[in-house]
Amino acid sequence: MVEYREWKWFIEWQTPCEAHMHGIKKVIYSGKTKFQNVEILELYNYGKALILDGKLQSAVYDEAIYHEALVHPAMITHDNPERVLVIGGGEGATIREVLKHECVKSVTMVDLDREVVELSKKYLPELHKGAFDDQRVELVYADGRKYLEDKEDEFDIIIVDVTDPLEGGPSYKLYTLEFYRLAEKALKKDGIIVTQATSPSYMVYAYATILRTMASIFKYATPYYTFVPAFVSLWGFVAASHKYDVSKVDIGEVDSRIKKRIRGELKFYDGITHKKMMLIDKFTRSIMEKVDNIATDERPVFMPA
Repeated sequence: MVEYREWKWFIEWQTPCEAHMHGIKKVIYSGKTKFQNVEILELYNYGKALILDGKLQSAVYDEAIYHEALVHPAMITHDNPERVLVIGGGEGATIREVLKHECVKSVTMVDLDREVVELSKKYLPELHKGAFDDQRVELVYADGRKYLEDKEDEFDIIIVDVTDPLEGGPSYKLYTLEFYRLAEKALKKDGIIVTQATSPSYMVYAYATILRTMASIFKYATPYYTFVPAFVSLWGFVAASHKYDVSKVDIGEVDSRIKKRIRGELKFYDGITHKKMMLIDKFTRSIMEKVDNIATDERPVFMPA
């Protein structure tokens, strides 16, 4: 009989009164960069995992769910995404998915934390799968918001894959009105921005606030979500554009574009999955509809834990 109490545990707090526990098989790396605490653990159920400031970012077992959900709805909706900007995405899995689109000519990845990228290159090849070495990739170590300040009409797609908006963390000003205005300026007229937008299960107020903030700038702002087992939670995303509503692409068109554009395997995303993710349940909608808050630099939105 297994004596579970003897295991080492990684405990991820979702709110001040709720947490998830993952059994640790092996500690691969534990340290602190200039910007955040970093752990790379091997978990019993999910394999190797990247954890930043106590929050699980990616686990090898099911990371394809998160990264394909983040990347492909916007990329497939756009008629011809050639120039892509990824803000964050330190483990390299987001650019890995972007590079599967044969129409992509350049990917600029801007990450604040060089050490996280280097640790991912060393310890997490299962996630990046050599994407950093692709000739189409330009890797920039900088603040994503400052990087956008002098960009205009440049990118077809902007993908924001940064850590959650934690008070005192490095990313909370990448979820504000001021940031999305910079992103709007940097996008081409038919561009699309998509962001990870926290958990509708544990922080629906934050999710709805991110949606309302983006909707105050863009003609179309579409929320969607999917369940990520390693997160033990629904995980939310928002895609926004002045031209495209990602929820309006039908199943057949998604599958047709995947066949024409994608090189490599998709484990999670297809036309049916696209449509399913866009269907927000009544319970969540009823809560989100009551939120009219817009996040600003002076009044940012924070996760509860």
